Amino acid sequence: MPLKFGVKDGIIVGAAGGVLWGLVSMAVNSATGAFAPEAGLVHDAVSFTLGGGLFGVVAGAFIGAGARFIPFGNIYARSVFTSTLIWLLLRAGGAMLSAIEPERYHVLTPETLQGLLLSALLGAMIAGVWSFWKGPSREDGDTLKA
Repeated sequence: MPLKFGVKDGIIVGAAGGVLWGLVSMAVNSATGAFAPEAGLVHDAVSFTLGGGLFGVVAGAFIGAGARFIPFGNIYARSVFTSTLIWLLLRAGGAMLSAIEPERYHVLTPETLQGLLLSALLGAMIAGVWSFWKGPSREDGDTLKA
């Protein structure tokens, strides 16, 4: 029997994966220097983990709610697709803000590329937390059914 991944599971797994992702993304930002830190280490750690947790909850809930509509059965592909799609929608909103008020909102290519890669990483981390939490299905690996 395939594993079930509902909205409740998505929220729990998304929160855990998102908090881990927040810490990893802070480390990636420190390594790449794509954008300057806004405050001290503790302040940034809190901001990144809370932001990551929120993004993870939203992505996890969409993964659980959209199980019938997402064209992938594999949890890794489904999670990466969903978190990247959410990020692209947010980026489209940022592009609209940039078109409306270019002196206030402006596109920064290094941040854009880093954000795209980190959103895919969030999906992989949510799927990893799911696989760790639930373990592989005996019948069909990590294939999910709604």
